[in-house]
Amino acid sequence: MGNRLQDHPFFYNVYALKREANSMKPAAGALVWTRSQSAAPGDLDLHISGTHLIDPKVSPTGGAIVLACAVTLPKSVGRLRLSSRDPRAEPDIRYNFFDDQNDLDRLVEAVQLSRRIGRSAPLLDVIDHEMAPGNTVDDGKALRANIVSNAAAYLHPTSTVPMGADSDPTAVVDAWGKVRGVEALRVVDASIIPDIPSAATNVTTIMVAERIAAKLSA
Repeated sequence: MGNRLQDHPFFYNVYALKREANSMKPAAGALVWTRSQSAAPGDLDLHISGTHLIDPKVSPTGGAIVLACAVTLPKSVGRLRLSSRDPRAEPDIRYNFFDDQNDLDRLVEAVQLSRRIGRSAPLLDVIDHEMAPGNTVDDGKALRANIVSNAAAYLHPTSTVPMGADSDPTAVVDAWGKVRGVEALRVVDASIIPDIPSAATNVTTIMVAERIAAKLSA
């Protein structure tokens, strides 16, 4: 239990807006899904989201936009452990982002793409300068180091109590959320998804929960 933690590694590519374009209203957003150079056929493993949803106080011009990058099909696997029997104690969470080097390669690719978007019209017309990682950081080794130092979790954790067949020694629950070896206990949330989906986990979790609920009520 807790041995197959996955989340989407996330990096904030931030731009200060020109003062004439920094009203921040209405909040705007856009999503781009694309495939990396190493993606499997049919996979969209990179995600870039553009949004105004950032505190304008962080920008010297009074407005900013984020092009947030993520690897949506990560290979790296982390772990979750309880740090204490005290339910109020924070757990020990090790994401192990970039344990698989390909995850870092692909996130670098996503950030390079987001920077090309940020440096191209029409977005360039409203941008004052790049705040993060910043214009002094090139697209080579410096960018890789910056990503490793500043990567965050997308807060889409899954797979710490994965479902699976009886023959799978890492499976904690069966296909209906029933915990193996424990009577009358089920888990129905994102932790039972065996592999992280390539999208925000809320819709997938709702689908799983409704399917299990329908089975129990049948």
